[in-house]
Amino acid sequence: MNEPTPTASSPVPAPPAERAPPPRASILLIGDELLSGKIRDENGWFLIQMLRRRGIALVELRMVGDGIDDIGRALQDLLTRAPLVFTSGGVGPTHDDRTLEAIALGTGRPLVRHPEIEAELRAYYGERLTPEALTMADLPEGTVLRAGPGWPVLRLDLHQPQPSRVYILPGVPGLLRSKVERLESLPGELPQGEGWHVAMLHCTLEESAIAARLEEILERFAGVEIGSYPRWTRGEDGRVSYHVRITFEGPATTAAHIDRARDALAASLPPEAIIADPGPT
Repeated sequence: MNEPTPTASSPVPAPPAERAPPPRASILLIGDELLSGKIRDENGWFLIQMLRRRGIALVELRMVGDGIDDIGRALQDLLTRAPLVFTSGGVGPTHDDRTLEAIALGTGRPLVRHPEIEAELRAYYGERLTPEALTMADLPEGTVLRAGPGWPVLRLDLHQPQPSRVYILPGVPGLLRSKVERLESLPGELPQGEGWHVAMLHCTLEESAIAARLEEILERFAGVEIGSYPRWTRGEDGRVSYHVRITFEGPATTAAHIDRARDALAASLPPEAIIADPGPT
């Protein structure tokens, strides 16, 4: 017996619910220079792209200053939201590099001198090694070194209140990128989800004119995330035109379900209101 075809107003069956949820992660960006605008953040965007590519759901990106209490509280909070946290910044030898100390306090792990890091520092600095530089070898107890050679990524595996992992990354964008790429090359080091499928529709109607239709599509197509984003494009004649980019998104295994949601909205709009992707704006 064939299944009934959904009408324009009937709900569409949700995709199978037995699939595993995607891995979850959060990002903690650290530095007074970020909050003051002296430095424009690049690391958050890069990490978001990496997580997206690997099918990992980002639940929060947070930015804090160099205060030990602020870093510690933020880390503890983020660990309650996702079992995987990436931190960026605050691991150098100067007075405002407080990340390692804050993570040690926030996780109840004492700082201990790591012999491999100490050896790296002594080899690099030689006679120029200062007590301040040597503090970079004081790591939260249990820290694992990953993504060598060179300065490693610091990984802290936690077991309370739930199994979780913190990757402590440098704040220099070029160095962070190279270390993350090295992490990705290590088999089994980072989680790999099933990925996402995104369908798009562009129309010339104002958001207020399509709001009710979007609500209806959300009700009919369970599990599909829908977003609408106004755009203004300047043509070759100098005139500015308006359109809305509408995205339909969900796990890659539900791609057909997502495409049906996009097609259902398109069918409900005047044909002349639908336009091709105008490209970047």
